Amino acid sequence: MKYLSLIPVLLLLSILSFGQLKIASQSPVFGEDESVGIQKVLLMKNGNTFYMGLSKKALTVRIYSPKSMVKATKQLHPHLGKGSSFRVKGVYDMNGEVVVLISAVDKHQVVLQRLVIDAATGALKEEATIGELEKVSYFKLLGVAFADVPEPDFFAEAMPEGNGYAVVAMNSFQPDRNKRVAVSIYGPDNKELSHAFYKSPEEKYKYMEFLGIAPLEKNKLGILAYGYNTVASGGKETELLLGTLVTGDTLLAVDKLATITKPAVASLARYNAASKKMMLLAITAREGYAVTVIDPFNRKAATRLLSRKESVAPQNLFPNEDGTFTVVYENLTFLESRSTPSHSFSQVSMEDYIVSVLSTESMEELKRYRLPRRHWRAEMIRTATFYNAYNYFELAYKQPSPLEAFGYLNTGANSYLFLNDDADNIEKAQKGKNLGKVKSIDDCDAFYYTLSGDKEVPAADYLLGEQVEKRDHNTGVFKACDYNAERKAYVVVKGEQRGKDLSWRLVWFKL
Repeated sequence: MKYLSLIPVLLLLSILSFGQLKIASQSPVFGEDESVGIQKVLLMKNGNTFYMGLSKKALTVRIYSPKSMVKATKQLHPHLGKGSSFRVKGVYDMNGEVVVLISAVDKHQVVLQRLVIDAATGALKEEATIGELEKVSYFKLLGVAFADVPEPDFFAEAMPEGNGYAVVAMNSFQPDRNKRVAVSIYGPDNKELSHAFYKSPEEKYKYMEFLGIAPLEKNKLGILAYGYNTVASGGKETELLLGTLVTGDTLLAVDKLATITKPAVASLARYNAASKKMMLLAITAREGYAVTVIDPFNRKAATRLLSRKESVAPQNLFPNEDGTFTVVYENLTFLESRSTPSHSFSQVSMEDYIVSVLSTESMEELKRYRLPRRHWRAEMIRTATFYNAYNYFELAYKQPSPLEAFGYLNTGANSYLFLNDDADNIEKAQKGKNLGKVKSIDDCDAFYYTLSGDKEVPAADYLLGEQVEKRDHNTGVFKACDYNAERKAYVVVKGEQRGKDLSWRLVWFKL
């Protein structure tokens, strides 16, 4: 009987042994007695690893050597604004320093702060405000919610070859329509090299909506945007626009790519350096899902409608090293909602992930995988689409745990999807059985799916180790990870739940 009882375990181990990722090293644990807050990691050019944990009260910095040993630890206290509004917009390795961009609300105004941290000691070398948006009243925010006005925000992206970084300010309530989208390029020394406004073509559009950044060359930047009017401001026509800014210039050249009837309900754009193309995934009220491939060098765009299922919503879009793109959808149902003056809570059924690989040339689906899930949350604050793609207010009241996020990694040879899920459900999914309902992310462990082969449900395995005791769990913070393609190195923050005690550590993989 004991022999027979081992058969399911051995079967599971044989199933999960396919394409294993191997842990190279781990850091000592930390955070047992502290609030880690928003966590980020960065694999640096010199082989070190930079870690930051941003809470409402402090910024904790840890520097790790190539051998995963702690070289420096610092607790910093920069003046950033309202803690519940913190968003980390970028973490960059620049000339032996780490540049951290953080947006926050300060007296009803969204500001962008730049912190320059010594990458050897963790000391704060510079603290500066590099962007300010118009002050926003409660009534103006109603325009964001109900009048199709873009949310005021900042966006950032590293320039190629470590040649600085770009910042886009979406200043929706700036009175001058030609100053609502501002673009800046900063050099590795943090000096502003270019500053230009995304002007409305022929003064035609009242609103400009930023869609995405394309770092085209070492000194050349592409910015994708919609130009449009609301019904109240002059019509429904919308144009897809591509702006180009060269380092040192103060004029942003704008090209019209396509005309559509109205802006998308939701959209997400990514640039693929391998194919030198940009992909825009958009959701419209009538047509459903549409994908547009933009050639920023020849200033051309082509669009194709995708098949749509009502309960499946796109959550993120990723570029692959072979030039293709991967879309991850989620089978999602909002059962009911409850609203307060400041929040809207929903009962949410979150089920299978669908992974779809799209050709950049034909925009057709090349591969498709299904990752079975069955999660349910009684009260959750989240959007239906692109929830995984955006930076949310992780420190705000009753925000979902960052452990809810999934991760995706393409190494050229292989692709992986990382997630936290129930171990029993992973085993059932591999066997094609019905799944149990998972009501809390706290009962989950980190797994990865190897996205290869012809099976609809690909092979899965533990990413950070199997739990020893029932109340022990090993989870991954997939918003706190980094990948170095040259070194084939991947690092992620691991959460270790041991009974009631929670601690953290960094885990490195050699791929």
